[in-house]
Amino acid sequence: MRYTKMNEKTNAAATAAQENTALAVLSNTQDLSTEFATTAAGTGSIIRTTTTTDDVALFNAVNGSAESLEAYFDKDVQIKDIIVTSADVLKDIDDDPETGERENKPVVHFFTTDDRHISSISNGIARAAKNLLSCGFIPTAEHPFTIRFKTVKTKRGIAHSFDLISK
Repeated sequence: MRYTKMNEKTNAAATAAQENTALAVLSNTQDLSTEFATTAAGTGSIIRTTTTTDDVALFNAVNGSAESLEAYFDKDVQIKDIIVTSADVLKDIDDDPETGERENKPVVHFFTTDDRHISSISNGIARAAKNLLSCGFIPTAEHPFTIRFKTVKTKRGIAHSFDLISK
């Protein structure tokens, strides 16, 4: 997906077309761990999906200077932007960082109304973000969403997710 710098004079039709492209890409993906919106910007792209064109937010997302999700479990957080980037991570956490096999995974970045930056590489968070955007819910600075991060017990352990509290 190409993103263009928008300003106050951008018309609604152009904005809607860009949002629909992002949603089509998100809804057409099957395997969240390897194909979450990869076609949005092409293989190897750093930014896969974004709800903003703010240069500062985009840089901060790709720069990786975010807070850990752990501090926000069971707390309401107001989100104004979501950006999905790519990261090469070890396939097995116990592998040697120098020689271990790597896979490309989505990293979901949340930008809050009080200018915090929270990110997660969790498949559950990626799935919840995909579902949120696939429903056509796109947070903005003017209309932020309140979400609550949570942990969920599964057959294989614990998964992370979030609930939409208000929009």
